[in-house]
Formats: sequence, C-alpha cells, structure tokens
Amino acid sequence: MSFITVQNVSHIYHAGEEQEHRALSDISLSVEEGEFVAILGTNGSGKSTLARHINGLLLPSSGHVLVDGMDTQETENIWNIRREVGMVFQNPDNQIIAAVVEDDVAFGPENIGMAPDRIRKNVHEALETVGMTHFRSFAPHLLSGGQKQRIAIAGALAMQTKCLVLDEATAMLDPRGRQEVMETIQRLHREAHITILLITHFMEEAVKADRILVLNKGEVFASGTPREIFSQGEALENIGLELPLASRVAGALAGQGIPLTDTILTKEELAAALRELYETR
Repeated sequence: MSFITVQNVSHIYHAGEEQEHRALSDISLSVEEGEFVAILGTNGSGKSTLARHINGLLLPSSGHVLVDGMDTQETENIWNIRREVGMVFQNPDNQIIAAVVEDDVAFGPENIGMAPDRIRKNVHEALETVGMTHFRSFAPHLLSGGQKQRIAIAGALAMQTKCLVLDEATAMLDPRGRQEVMETIQRLHREAHITILLITHFMEEAVKADRILVLNKGEVFASGTPREIFSQGEALENIGLELPLASRVAGALAGQGIPLTDTILTKEELAAALRELYETR
C-alpha cells in the first residue's frame, strides 16, 4: 500500500450556497513512502486544497484520503495522521507560537503529551538536522524568513513526522532563504528518507523532485519525472505554466542557432552544455 492514497477525491467549498466552488474534482493519486513529489499548478488549480487534505485540515466532499492506511474521514485517526504528516505554510510568521526557538520546536511534542526527556532529545536532534542549533535560545522574530521556515520544519521533525507537506513554503522568501529551505528538505529526503510533498510555483524547485504532479482546474493534468513533465513545454504554457529558467534560456539560444538539446532543466546542465560546446570549437 502507498504511504498516501487519494481516492476519487472531490472538494466543494460552500456547497449548496450561491458561491459554491469545486476546488478538486474526482482526483486519484498515490505517493510512496520516501518519495519527493512536487505539485505544480496555477492559482486556483487546487494545489493548496489538496495539501490540506493530506493531514486532515480539510476533509473530502466525496472520496477518501488514506495516510499510512489511516482514513482522514475517521476522527480517531486525525492526531496520528498529524503526527506523521507535518505542514509548513507560506508565511513563516504565522507558524511561530513561542517566544524562544527551542520552545517553539517543542510545542507540538508537548501538545501530544510526549515525555519531557523525549521532547528535549527530539528538539535537539531536530534543530541539529535543520542546522539551527546555534539559534535555539534566540527570539524567532530575530531570524530571517528562511531560518523561520527551517524552525517550522524542525517543529515537524520533533514530532517524528514521516512526511513533510510544504505549501508554497518558499514563496515569501528571498533567494537565499529559498536556497536554505530547499537544501534542508533535499537533505531530509536524501538522508532521513522523509516523504516530501512540495507545492511550489518555482519551476527550479520542482526540478529537484523525483516526480512532478501538475494540477489544472482541480484535476490531475499530468504526472511524471521532471524531464517528462518539462518536455511538454507547449502543453504547460497552455495552462499558464512555464519551463524552468535554464530550459527557457537553452531554448532561446537554440533559436539563435546554438546547438543545445531540449532536455536541459538546470543551470548546472546549461553551464555544462555550453562549456562542452566551447571546448569542442
């Protein structure tokens, strides 16, 4: 059984009212334990609605969401699901609870009644994992946006979460902050084998995933590896998405007669291709 299974899920906001809106329409998908999946789509595509179903913040209007075999529709499962699935949202300031970093990381474990010795151990290990041990006694408002998001990730890790869902978690950060967060989640995926669901509008972030899921108007538009998805440039543009910057630059150069392949996704691949062209001339 997959770690996350979404079975024929629809979600309707304000059902039966004048402003009724169908955000998800009969979606089915699965995520394996330890997988890194990026979810792309324009505003209103259903990305955030889907994210909030994964740990029971929203419940389906129809269909089922199973996390590690537990159905989010069953009330007795919710606490266990939220222990296994940690959420990191867009605005880091909205996630800060305490006046001191280590107290903030400890909030979740304390809230579920974890033993004090276990909390101290988990908090220490979580801060160490995200590279924030030095800041354990700092006031959160003194931290940068990227550091605050790493604290939010540490809070989830202290709960011994198996899965992180990041809902546009880098959208409000500067380039350095985005890099800090991306390096952290890539390391967690690589070294701790944590399942990652990354909702993002940065194509360069999606390239780092094992698999990309594209949503459009509440439905699954495409699913595949980054190279498979971004080979569909015209189809993506038709639904309002664009290729990664390196792909667009490579395409523009190819249009000027420079012989570059259409499979370039990252700046590293672009630099290597250009260097190889230069060295063979």
